[in-house]
Amino acid sequence: MDLNLIIKDLSCEQLGKIEFKCIECSYWFDWEKTSFLKELSKVQSIREFSSFLKGRLFEEGTRKDKRKEIISFKEHGGRIKAAFVRGKCAGIILAGNYYLFPKLKTFNIFPPDFDSVFLGCIYVISEYRGIGVAKRLLVEIEKDLIKEKVRSIESIGKRLNDGIDEEEYENSPLIPFKFLIKNGFYLKKNDPFFPLLRLDLKSIVSDFAESKTLLGKMALKKEARSPVIIKNR
Repeated sequence: MDLNLIIKDLSCEQLGKIEFKCIECSYWFDWEKTSFLKELSKVQSIREFSSFLKGRLFEEGTRKDKRKEIISFKEHGGRIKAAFVRGKCAGIILAGNYYLFPKLKTFNIFPPDFDSVFLGCIYVISEYRGIGVAKRLLVEIEKDLIKEKVRSIESIGKRLNDGIDEEEYENSPLIPFKFLIKNGFYLKKNDPFFPLLRLDLKSIVSDFAESKTLLGKMALKKEARSPVIIKNR
């Protein structure tokens, strides 16, 4: 199927106008507020302290206006890309610093690697699922992060098992465990329901460089074997 797929970064202005399920979703921003001092006691370095303060400021800002949670996410450095097919939004991907996803604190695998970019969700509408839209969104995020020399991406995968209702699984914005594994992520912290997975971007760059070298060698080899044809005049 020729989708004529276009991937775009969404601006704050576009987020205020676009009609899409993810724009209204408060999954990652809706959580029970905990004590400032209790959270502060878990901070172990100056770097973590800086992230902790940024996170608290972000959380306070999003609580004031629920409709603008996603806009606040963008304003604080969150990454939002959308896939468009003939002008229609078919899917969205969210990624950013771990503190832009306050609900992360409620998962058993917390904390993730503070130096990694956290991938919160990839949502594609039903009519465009299973044809590569989610993968394209992920690849575009990876390209940006590689340019910025980010070392890794981490994400929580959702597992379908006897402990999770099938409807709950489908409605959860978390990314399927199998999708992440299929696209190069590996298991970092195990959990029966919501494990933490990681993708090392350095390995992607190395694989790409290796494939380019291999293709170059194949081209040279082919050129060396090609017969020279001399035309009689």
